[in-house]
Amino acid sequence: MTSLYVSADYVSTLLEHAEKKGLALDNVLTADTMPTVLTGLVPWPVMAAVIHACIGQQDEALAGLEFGLTLGITHHGLLGYAARSAHTPLEALLLDEKYLATRTNAMRFRVMGDKNNITLHLESVLTPEMMGWRFLHLAILGSMARMCRDLFHRQFLTATFTIPFAVDSLTSYNDELLAGIHWRTEPKVFSMTVAASMLSAILPTGDATLKQLLIGQCEAAMPAAHTLNDIVAMVRHLLRHQLVEPPHVSQLGRQLNLSERTLKRHLQQAGTSYREILRDLRVQAATHYLQTTNWSIDKIASRLGYDSPSTFKNLFRRWTGKTLGEVRTSSK
Repeated sequence: MTSLYVSADYVSTLLEHAEKKGLALDNVLTADTMPTVLTGLVPWPVMAAVIHACIGQQDEALAGLEFGLTLGITHHGLLGYAARSAHTPLEALLLDEKYLATRTNAMRFRVMGDKNNITLHLESVLTPEMMGWRFLHLAILGSMARMCRDLFHRQFLTATFTIPFAVDSLTSYNDELLAGIHWRTEPKVFSMTVAASMLSAILPTGDATLKQLLIGQCEAAMPAAHTLNDIVAMVRHLLRHQLVEPPHVSQLGRQLNLSERTLKRHLQQAGTSYREILRDLRVQAATHYLQTTNWSIDKIASRLGYDSPSTFKNLFRRWTGKTLGEVRTSSK
């Protein structure tokens, strides 16, 4: 089983982008599907829900393009910095192609070209009827335009953006980062084509030593193929985002296409259980809140699915051997 994911960085950045536009986000922020702690990799449906709330009355493709234009190098984590340290833009694109899974598995890059032109093909795992399909593709194209300026210090990208639908609203969108973009339509194609000479230019930010260090970190961050299929990892992945009202083990089994009995057996063979995994996740989340926020114990207990703060306090002390106050004080 493969679960689609996206870096939590993009979710939080999109929320910030929407807040700056004055959009009301209370419903999406308080939804049960919103992760308790927005870090690491989150399921794609979380991103899709945020996209839906942030689009408002705007066209999805245009909203994606607008968001992408705000995504500079620093918004792409280790991969962005690795690309920034590359010797040439082509080398940076090839790093993106190789290590994109550190950011999302909802999209794949394929770099192809000849002596005249290089084309970056965007291949989405999403289907056209899924929320976020247009948004994701256009956000990536927009980000390419933004990153070109970041890499070359104010130079604008000269390229052809090919998409599979009408482009009227996009070509009329006024932003200086798109001044060198030519739009064209071709069925079933999302791509960016750039002159090979541009991609062979020397980047002023290139740093071979730093690049090797960052590549090593990207290698370590790459999800192993077996991790996505590992039952324990998937149980943790699903429960982590359902701490307020955790599903019964039978419901969790259905989410994994397993019977309750089979799921329990797999967890037992791995030396753990549903209850232990849920406990560990709640301890991690509670510790995070205690050390990084000034939230009251009542609020933290509620965020972790406990109606009674006293029950939460007693359980936490039993699990960790520490009081909530001791954990909060230690962080200071």
